[in-house]
Amino acid sequence: MCPHCGAKTLFGAPAQIADHCRACGYDFASIERGGRLAGLVTIIVAVILCAIALGLDALFRLPIALQFAMWAPLTVGGVLYALRFYKTLFLYAGYERQREGASDKEP
Repeated sequence: MCPHCGAKTLFGAPAQIADHCRACGYDFASIERGGRLAGLVTIIVAVILCAIALGLDALFRLPIALQFAMWAPLTVGGVLYALRFYKTLFLYAGYERQREGASDKEP
């Protein structure tokens, strides 16, 4: 959701923040949008999913085709969800900093 107007126009692609809000026109490009640590978020999600996969494999010994069918969509979905969550938090924090900076400049 747009931090300025609340419309659901924050993302232009599954894990990419739009340049501006389609509802109110607020420019997201003026705010740091969290691209710096996206790789770290992806690695953390991958490590967690690998640990879970290894644990389940040790317990149940599922066929490889079933594991692939199960873990491929879970990995893609988990990474996309984590990136969207991380980027949203980062954008909202930047918006708050920008708003506080603007209020500090006013007399």
